[in-house]
Amino acid sequence: MHVEQLDSDFDNPFDSEPSHASHWLLTTCIAGVAGTLVVGAAFLGFVGSNGHSNDAFASISSRDTTATVHANTASGGLLESVSLKPFGEADSEADGTPEVSGELVIPQRGLPGEANYPGINAGDLPYGDGRTVVLDAELAVASVNAENITTISKTPPPEPVDETIRLAKGKTLVDEIVSRGVAREAAQALVASIEPIFPTVQFKEGSEFELTLEQQQDFYGRYVIFPVRLAFKPGPTENILVEADEDGHFIARIDGEKEGTASRYANYDHFRTKARVGSSLYATAKDYKVPDYIIAELTRVFSYDVDFQRQVKASDTFEVFYGNPLTGSSTKRKVLHCAQLTLDGKTKTYYRFTTADGSTDYFDENGRSATKSLLKTPVSGFKLTSGYGMRRHPLLGYNKMHTGVDFGAPSGTPIRAAGNAKVEIAGRLGSYGIAVKLQHSGKYETLYAHMSRLADGIRVGGAVRQGQVIGYVGTTGRSTGPHLHYEVRINDQPVNPMRVKASGGRQLAGNDLKTFQNLKTRIIAMMKVAPSGTRVAQAAQ
Repeated sequence: MHVEQLDSDFDNPFDSEPSHASHWLLTTCIAGVAGTLVVGAAFLGFVGSNGHSNDAFASISSRDTTATVHANTASGGLLESVSLKPFGEADSEADGTPEVSGELVIPQRGLPGEANYPGINAGDLPYGDGRTVVLDAELAVASVNAENITTISKTPPPEPVDETIRLAKGKTLVDEIVSRGVAREAAQALVASIEPIFPTVQFKEGSEFELTLEQQQDFYGRYVIFPVRLAFKPGPTENILVEADEDGHFIARIDGEKEGTASRYANYDHFRTKARVGSSLYATAKDYKVPDYIIAELTRVFSYDVDFQRQVKASDTFEVFYGNPLTGSSTKRKVLHCAQLTLDGKTKTYYRFTTADGSTDYFDENGRSATKSLLKTPVSGFKLTSGYGMRRHPLLGYNKMHTGVDFGAPSGTPIRAAGNAKVEIAGRLGSYGIAVKLQHSGKYETLYAHMSRLADGIRVGGAVRQGQVIGYVGTTGRSTGPHLHYEVRINDQPVNPMRVKASGGRQLAGNDLKTFQNLKTRIIAMMKVAPSGTRVAQAAQ
């Protein structure tokens, strides 16, 4: 600041010979006071404009440049320029008339949408001394110092890696995959997906697999090694692929074939068939390549509770799981492991189990035997041709009491004992033709008539087991065609065989029940990966 030194002030009676020191001191004081007022006013105006709306009001304008304060930061000016002035002193209309207190101090400002800041007049201000500070400023957003920004460079994960696995002696495919850094759960899921296509038990030492590994983020955002593809050749003209979908689930298929097709090179030990009954249970099971003796066993298991002629409808379903025995000395002839029948929406399931004493039977989920004291149907593949009660006799031509039920079946169809019994009659019996009469424990008797012949070893006084073949369907005696006439008598009085409720069989307990539950769990797990009868038929073509 430059202050010009003047001559002696003639109006000052005290000034005689002013000195240079007094002039400099006076100039310094005046400059200090002025600077203090300017900076203080600017500070108060700035703080007041950013405070609560009831504390201070200010108008923003760019017209006055009485005093300018620059507030610069290292990154740029937050306030580029601020001008201060007493309100009502500097501003005036074009004609020189001072502005009145009702002048618009802060004009209305529009915002995005329909919102607006309301305008503020001078009369709305809470000050009455005419010394309201008017802030005249240009505001700018502070810039960001580039030196304070941390840049994170995101590197893409490595490319997938292809590896060749050659199965070592004593190692499983799961072990080999895990040894490459894959989680065991993922390796197990991959190998399990192969089972419906090709049994993994057939992998041999030296088998080769092409494995593709990829780094993927897990639930916590960490990169882990994940198998996304596996390929191997079970035979010279077939390639099996296993690929992971976007959710991490594995799907196995034969290259070029539809999903679910079985390998033509697989040797299966167990099979699963589930279907609607359709025209008949026997015919449908045959269509699904179920062996005859497995169908007969299915019928026998449910013959204690089910009237196959009257209760089973075309819309009902059956399921069988059969294959090499899981227990016992024989491993060649396949057996029925699980039998299931759904009638009118109600499902009943039985599992094959051999008890500690060597007795093999079928048991439900709770360990209760399917075996009852009497079979409801002693012949398989039958058709009920005549029920119990009064009827017009087909040969005699008049009404006569029919004391049993007739099952139409082809000649030679095996007839089984309805329960454990002693043989009372075995041979010709009048109009019954060749017949067998059995005495069961307690008060029950059963009669089987019109046989073509007796089974070997069936003689009076001998003992038979439930389900044992005692003869074969024929048309001997008073008969119009091959069928079995079956009677049940209680205290020597005939009753309706279809209404007899036989007593329950054995209930497993203790170690037998625990062992059975473990076997049942194993059978269920095997059923999930076993090929169906239709897939087996397709693979054989």
